[in-house]
Amino acid sequence: MQQQALEAVRATAAREDTPAYLVGGAVRDWLLGRRIDDLDFAVEGDAITFARALTRAHGGEMQTYERFRTATWITHGQSVDVVTARAETYARPAALPHVRPASITEDLLRRDFSVDALALALRDSRLIDVCDGQADLQRRLIRALHARSFIDDPTRIFRAARYAARLDFAVESETRAWIDRGLPHVSALSGERVKYDLELIFLEQAPARPLGLLREWQVFRAVGIAIPDDDALTARFTRLADVLAGEEWDFGSPGISGDALRRAAGWGALVYNLGQMSVSRWIDWIPFTAETRDALVSLGALSTLTSHAFRAPPSRQSALLSSFSGLALWMGWLFDRDPLKRQAMWLEWHRWRRTQPRTTGDDLKARGVPPGPRYGQVLGRLRDAWLDGEVTTPDEENRLLKTLLAE
Repeated sequence: MQQQALEAVRATAAREDTPAYLVGGAVRDWLLGRRIDDLDFAVEGDAITFARALTRAHGGEMQTYERFRTATWITHGQSVDVVTARAETYARPAALPHVRPASITEDLLRRDFSVDALALALRDSRLIDVCDGQADLQRRLIRALHARSFIDDPTRIFRAARYAARLDFAVESETRAWIDRGLPHVSALSGERVKYDLELIFLEQAPARPLGLLREWQVFRAVGIAIPDDDALTARFTRLADVLAGEEWDFGSPGISGDALRRAAGWGALVYNLGQMSVSRWIDWIPFTAETRDALVSLGALSTLTSHAFRAPPSRQSALLSSFSGLALWMGWLFDRDPLKRQAMWLEWHRWRRTQPRTTGDDLKARGVPPGPRYGQVLGRLRDAWLDGEVTTPDEENRLLKTLLAE
């Protein structure tokens, strides 16, 4: 499918007489012999006009982003990004850039790292390397292109960690010094931009490695947010990977699945058992979905429940857990180290929450019980009896109900 998309872009570029280039990570991964996950193209011209021509000729759908004159072509379930080759200027640190159309050379010079400043011309398959990216691939180095790189765009710090961990590359010494210069500006980033880059890390094969680099570089300290230590992060993300591979949990239950579930769990791994202050700092900065936000907020209370509470009868354990969402219970079950507590969270979601007495409010009304608080008391008592094994059959429930109504 990628080859078909590549040929479609090549054919459209020839027909429209538009210089087009495969750029960035796809070229880097091709040179490294790695699997290519995404295709990104740059055109010397207008990317939106080019994408319209691409869609007319080859079908599919397109999305446009007018501010940066970029487009996404969606065909057969695959997304292909097409950007206008551009130069960038920054009005202030951490601001979104002002852009203008430019040559492919200028476009490569404004990119984050030399190993991404690579382009393959579709017209003649010529490799364009204006920043010695091939040499850095051979030296296995992540190297930024200029001293203001991480001041202009501090999100590049997150990408440096992600690429270094994924490729097992070292960060070049001068680049490492430039990262330090960018740290004071991380807090000026919008929560949406930080969310995007951290969630890309959560989707990596081994997220604890780039997160560990960010800790080593003092990124989280720079914004005043604590995260678990490296051993805890490694254990949590390893468990998450094992659970996703083994399908130990009913993934439909928390209400989200796939990559959305992995992203939510990544935030849970960062905040679980660190206290409400840490959670609050993230909540104030990151624009979470309502479901994820509420789950993260409730993790503070969930993590403080002690092991002693989970030696009580099931009805009392269920009462402690009844207010937590499925997503919160799932993250607690993933990351809590107490086996009794984890077992209770699993049982609450899979069994206890679904246990209800056979008797209903209509049955109580038919027996002459006037509506009021008594209904909740009786039905709650019957449910507790089922949870605790006090009743195990409808007949036993009826006998208990007669006793309760006679009191």
